[in-house]
Amino acid sequence: MWVLAPARVVTVSRRAMAGFKALLRGGILFAWILMPEAPAVAQAFLEDTVLADIGISRRSESARSLSWGETQLSDGTSVPFEPWYSSDWRDLRVTLLTLVDENFGILWGLGTGERGEKYEIEPSVTLGFIRRFDLSRNSSLTLRLSYTHGGDLQEKTCRADYGDIGGIQTVNCRLAATPLPPRDTLQYLVDEPPGDQLEAAINYVIRF
Repeated sequence: MWVLAPARVVTVSRRAMAGFKALLRGGILFAWILMPEAPAVAQAFLEDTVLADIGISRRSESARSLSWGETQLSDGTSVPFEPWYSSDWRDLRVTLLTLVDENFGILWGLGTGERGEKYEIEPSVTLGFIRRFDLSRNSSLTLRLSYTHGGDLQEKTCRADYGDIGGIQTVNCRLAATPLPPRDTLQYLVDEPPGDQLEAAINYVIRF
């Protein structure tokens, strides 16, 4: 018996779920074109595959945190960050578990990526495994290891007009109205890999 961590409760937009289903259907169709026996192979593969995890990525939540606040134009007009750092399409991460035998399974999945006006989260691919060791009749140890490639959060720049003194310069959008020189604001652009790029977990289970 496999013991997995409780699934996270998440809210997934209809657009994101529709996109994932379309991607899955496209992959099955592509495999069917390349392999005449693909439907039978896919059926057998899916019978041994279960959903391990689904949720909005941490990078997507980090992008949302950039939307707090506002900046001001030279004429005093306030410009909120929210339209720049939000998107109807969230970075949805889906991880599946394909059972090889009762003690070993392969983890695999993908992240859809996300794009807003002033930021982008790259699509990602996850690969890993789960290995269970039976220590006794009533206890077992489970090792889970996975690696995610991609999924970086990258913030984009703005072009700001500083008038006769500075002219038009490239600047960090969130810091354009601060006392910092425009060039110095660029070092504060967000460029981060996913915080869960490499995950390892050990679970010890006792059955009574």
